[in-house]
Amino acid sequence: MPLLTQSGSLQREAIFWHFPGYLDSPVTRGRDPLFRTRPVSVIRKGDWKLYLYHEEWALDGGREQLASNRAVELYNLRDDVGERHDVSNMQTEKRDELLSDLFAWFESTGALLPSESNPDYDPEKKPANQNRKRGPRAAK
Repeated sequence: MPLLTQSGSLQREAIFWHFPGYLDSPVTRGRDPLFRTRPVSVIRKGDWKLYLYHEEWALDGGREQLASNRAVELYNLRDDVGERHDVSNMQTEKRDELLSDLFAWFESTGALLPSESNPDYDPEKKPANQNRKRGPRAAK
């Protein structure tokens, strides 16, 4: 109750979330033309927020290829509340600190990460739901 009554403070150093799934309906400013989001885990610690995109991490070289694989995005929310300026390749010490914290959290919670590619995936095959109608208009 102390937080709700504004008589206390949050007693944790960081907040984590883990979303190992896909959301349809991409957004205009999104990073992906097919999905609103792909599997991702996030840590918010102080003014910093780091995103770890599972596919790029697993398929494009992980930590060894961070400078080029787009697996990680880092934002300083004090200066960039809209998360428009990824500073992961400029603030490498903070990026590495938050990555280490995130992986320690994965270990402590048993959160699963993809570790191999889908052998049935065919990038040339049209997605089965591409022509699916969505929302209230679908009933008309």
